[in-house]
Amino acid sequence: MGIKPYLKMIRRWDIVIIITLTLLSFLPLVIFTIVNANQANETASKDTVYVAVISVDNKEYKRVKLTGHKGTDTFTVKQDDGDYNTIEVKDEKIRISGANCSDQVCVRMNPIGKPSDNPIICIPHKLVIQVEAENGSSDDEEDVILSS
Repeated sequence: MGIKPYLKMIRRWDIVIIITLTLLSFLPLVIFTIVNANQANETASKDTVYVAVISVDNKEYKRVKLTGHKGTDTFTVKQDDGDYNTIEVKDEKIRISGANCSDQVCVRMNPIGKPSDNPIICIPHKLVIQVEAENGSSDDEEDVILSS
């Protein structure tokens, strides 16, 4: 038995209904995406300043303001044992552009510019770069309401 008897059972409106229901099944995805995008724009206030915190061996080495940064700045973090990391700040993002560690994983990481971005870590040199909001809030933190 072939497929021809089954094809004769399908009518034009059956196809229209199937296509309509399939398209409507994506409607919640579209709605939630739009609502989340609007909430993200509202929470990112104009006065929030992003700062990159560079730490070496769990001690803060330097803070670099990323918000409003234009152009490219480069500096080197040198350690007593001869280890170094060259850090590049380009526009509002920061990255490690060079290092004398053997694996070079930190050099291959993408630049970061927001608190929600994963920090850049150079494990051999114990160097960490993470972005913080200067006013203490973060993109991925939500307000907690406590009641007594």
